[in-house]
Amino acid sequence: MIISKDLFLLGDQDYLRLPNNKDEKRPAMLRPVIKTQRVDTATVHFPCLLTDSRPLPVHLAFRGLTVSVGNRRILQDVDGLVRPGEVLAVMGPSGCGKTTLLNCLSGRLRLDNGQIFLNRDLLCKRWKRKICYVLQQDIFFPDLTLRQTLEYTARLRLPDTMSHSQKMQYVDHIIDVLELGHCQDTIIGDCLKRGLSGGEKKRANIACELLTNPSLMLLDEPTSGLDSYAAYSLISTLKKYAVAEGKTVVVTLHQPSSQTFHLCDKLLLLCNGQTAYFGDVSKVVDFFGGIGLHIKPHYNPADFILEQIKGSPDLQQKIILAAKDHRNSKEFSSDILHDFYLPEKLQDTSRDSTHGPYPHLDQDNLNTDPDNRRLWLDTHSHASSSVSSETTESDCYFSWPTCFWTQFKVLSHRNFQEARPRMLSKLNWIQTIGLGIMAGLLWFQLERREESLHDIQGYMFFSTTYWMLFAHFGALSSFPPEREVINKERQSGAYRLSAYYLAKMVGELPLTMTLPAVYHLISYAMLGFHSVLTYLGQLTFLLLNTLVAQSVGFFIGAACMDMQLSITISALYTLATQLFGGYFATNVPPWLTWMRYTSMVHYAYQNMQIIEFSEETGSITCAQQSKFEICNKNSQSFIPVGDILEAQGSHLPFWANSLVLLAFLIIFRLLGYVVLRYFRSPK
Repeated sequence: MIISKDLFLLGDQDYLRLPNNKDEKRPAMLRPVIKTQRVDTATVHFPCLLTDSRPLPVHLAFRGLTVSVGNRRILQDVDGLVRPGEVLAVMGPSGCGKTTLLNCLSGRLRLDNGQIFLNRDLLCKRWKRKICYVLQQDIFFPDLTLRQTLEYTARLRLPDTMSHSQKMQYVDHIIDVLELGHCQDTIIGDCLKRGLSGGEKKRANIACELLTNPSLMLLDEPTSGLDSYAAYSLISTLKKYAVAEGKTVVVTLHQPSSQTFHLCDKLLLLCNGQTAYFGDVSKVVDFFGGIGLHIKPHYNPADFILEQIKGSPDLQQKIILAAKDHRNSKEFSSDILHDFYLPEKLQDTSRDSTHGPYPHLDQDNLNTDPDNRRLWLDTHSHASSSVSSETTESDCYFSWPTCFWTQFKVLSHRNFQEARPRMLSKLNWIQTIGLGIMAGLLWFQLERREESLHDIQGYMFFSTTYWMLFAHFGALSSFPPEREVINKERQSGAYRLSAYYLAKMVGELPLTMTLPAVYHLISYAMLGFHSVLTYLGQLTFLLLNTLVAQSVGFFIGAACMDMQLSITISALYTLATQLFGGYFATNVPPWLTWMRYTSMVHYAYQNMQIIEFSEETGSITCAQQSKFEICNKNSQSFIPVGDILEAQGSHLPFWANSLVLLAFLIIFRLLGYVVLRYFRSPK
């Protein structure tokens, strides 16, 4: 196989290195080139691709799409065709099925009937990497800058065979194409943090998907929330990119301006889930005029047609019937007739043009577009045994764009960068340092005597419960917005769930431990720094308890879609954990004794006492009138740690407490993964 030295293979996508332009300072751009099929001879030809570096065109065709949800019919017998370089606008009133149609075309929704073709292949998992689906909502990590967002996306979704510098060059190219250079170092922002504007977020959303060089672009109302100029600028950029790069674009629009409307090449008008018009944008006014609905001079055609299909049920039915008649008429665009409505035995038309449902099609007309005729002859034979675009997914091979190690490494770094402003914010630092000083002053330099025993226990129990609540509710509140980003990326096939889950645990680990360690360093030193080993032992179980609490919060946040429900469940569990931790109540009724074994604080608190009060590190001296029998009977000067623990009820040995805490950590982490993998998997 002979390949030009300027072309390097990258798995399912190939990239062509363009030579540097001497008149420009920017590096050579990397533009995707679709790999040609392997042939019997030793030479592979790249017709016209090496000259203009455009990807192989992809025709999107869908026929007879029908979708129902329950007893409600959302789409009914919807057809359409989009060629490379064309923009198809899908319009209609709210609830007409626009978003449902895009979900079908992206393979995210099961069809009741119909077929979806990309070139000559039925839509399947293998094609999903060639499709970009820009959701209506702009879902990002708010604390990352625009450039960081694009760089992480490129490192995750561009193949491993590309070097880091090549991926960054492609990021530069996309930033230039969508004119985002002036805001690339601005954070995304949200309702609380000021960042990108609405139009910039829309472009950023599109940029993340364009990085994979998709053959098909699906955009769900990208102009919503934008003013008319910003909407026109966005659609104009998409149109230029589609023409220059040979992309196939489908976009849903809601009441576009006249300028924006005329940027589109074709229009699919939906009414109650049915086709009210499909054809060229320039001919829609003539179509409505042909059924007696005439537009006034200087009136926006988009507003006019939407007003008509929002009319009375009789008028809606009139338009739908006219659309059905229109596609069977001689006036209907000949290329659309060739592409969509070929009879089952098209070859018979050469002998008798009156055969089939379209007798006005003769052989000369069918040969006007031989590429599309061949396309539909092939796809028609492939579709004869299938009614759902998902029936052939088992036959399609899907491979991840990057290996597990790359995904884990990039996601770990991204999780660290995303969580650092949130977990190590200035307010958290002030709160941690202030609380550490306050606790140190309250329990300052306590003597190792029985009279101070309750205060020392109070310090340890307060520390464990505070950081348990801090970590638990921090994970609980941060996961719902993060879950939306993860679901979007998982639906696009960016990475494995296992890579994300391990990366989240590893990436946030140093951030989770930083604040408790600083608090413990301040407060324990003021309490009375007994020994280095005691300090490290106390810190170990404080951090372990914090990680367990974070795991529980992550599990509840993943399992409960309702934030109010998750807060209620968390409050009940954490309060029960404190009550049965062994400090507030020592005489627990026998029928409630089992509750203490579900308390994570109980095990950490027990081990912290074992470390603090052991004879090797610092025993507690008996009081003259001691409440411990061993001090009065044996005239012993120090209280054994076992007696201190027995005074609070039943207890387990040090190793058992440690194993139970580790088991809690592992079980809740696994439960969180199981929930995300099998119960909260994006559809």
